[in-house]
Amino acid sequence: MSLAEAILLRDPDSALAHYIVAREMLAAGNTDVARQAASRSFSGAGTDRQHYEAAILAAKVALADERWIAAQYWARHAIQYAPDVPSKDLAVQDYYRLRSESPWNWRLRFGVKPSSNVNGGAEDRSNVIDGYDAVGVLSDDALALSGIVGTLNFDTNYRIRRTEKSQTYLGAELYLRGVELSGSPKLTPFHLPGTPAPASVEIRNSDYSMVALGMNLSHRQVLDRSTQFTASLSGGQMWQGGDPGYGYAGASLRADRRLGQAPSATRLSFGLGVERRDWNDSAQKDTRSELIFGLTRVLSSGSLSGTMELLDVASNNDQARSWSVTGSLRYEPNKHIGPLAYAFSAGAIKTVYPDYSVLWMHPEGGRQDETVYGEVGFWAPDYGYAGFTPEFRLQAMQVDSNISRFTRSEFSLAVGLRSSF
Repeated sequence: MSLAEAILLRDPDSALAHYIVAREMLAAGNTDVARQAASRSFSGAGTDRQHYEAAILAAKVALADERWIAAQYWARHAIQYAPDVPSKDLAVQDYYRLRSESPWNWRLRFGVKPSSNVNGGAEDRSNVIDGYDAVGVLSDDALALSGIVGTLNFDTNYRIRRTEKSQTYLGAELYLRGVELSGSPKLTPFHLPGTPAPASVEIRNSDYSMVALGMNLSHRQVLDRSTQFTASLSGGQMWQGGDPGYGYAGASLRADRRLGQAPSATRLSFGLGVERRDWNDSAQKDTRSELIFGLTRVLSSGSLSGTMELLDVASNNDQARSWSVTGSLRYEPNKHIGPLAYAFSAGAIKTVYPDYSVLWMHPEGGRQDETVYGEVGFWAPDYGYAGFTPEFRLQAMQVDSNISRFTRSEFSLAVGLRSSF
């Protein structure tokens, strides 16, 4: 401490001196001073090695105070500034150990996506129904509108119980979606044929906003080294365009099994869930039941995963009753393009609304939508900050329907951040 004081008299921003103060104060149990000194040591560091050592010390101070999120924050900085591969591998192991020990866990995802179709609008103003000669005319806001979509997902949970083979969490989740429409599009209000058209009004960005807020209770049970189950209860409220949409409550069960002890062993997953949605502005009540199968396999060239999902929607609204089948694949090669890692994903969805009708017209077999989509994503795992790296995803989707109102396409470029570990 005498040495540190002498250095600070000559150089108040000395990273070494503040590091000494933080280390000695931590050893003495004075974590308030140690916390400030470790932070100043990190700020004044001039090399990766100094940043690395200061971040590790700051994480130790946070751990001593059981400030788990702060400890993970500093552990990420230790990974960022690790001076060599062994140091980085050790810092990553420390980070995962901190996440395992912490009663708090959280995840934040956000992104910005320029899109050709932010509202799920139709490609053509005419609404044609297969099997009928009648042709309808769609309103301006039923057509595809371009713009920028911003989304934010935040969820956090707190471990309320832990045993050798089980953990129970109480959590909360928040979803936000905002839209900035291109070119200030306008809408001509409905009017009877032959009557003067009313003045057009601007379509508001807020019409396509969404907010969802929920709570959940989950319990994870480990059966053996290869198998675990997770059961969850959830509930919350969704708002659309600033107005209440629906309240929801549901339950789910998921099982995961690894076929072998090697890290590259094939992994299987199975899930089922039920969710009840009560709409706030009508008497509509929906019950959504889903069944999911998943498989992940590590190949010599990369990682391949696939998912099959079956969904049934029971409702007292004829227009909402439906069932769907979804299949998807994702492949992430081991090889990179220069500094860029990349992955491909694609899928297909078949959705049938058996009781759907437009006025007196009921197409044979009901409304039937067929969706195909694809995506390629790029990110640079060796670049970024605190383990987060920019990610770019090119996305395309095409929906074909026997009711042309629901035939649509979308092309978009999503920009966001992802964790590289």
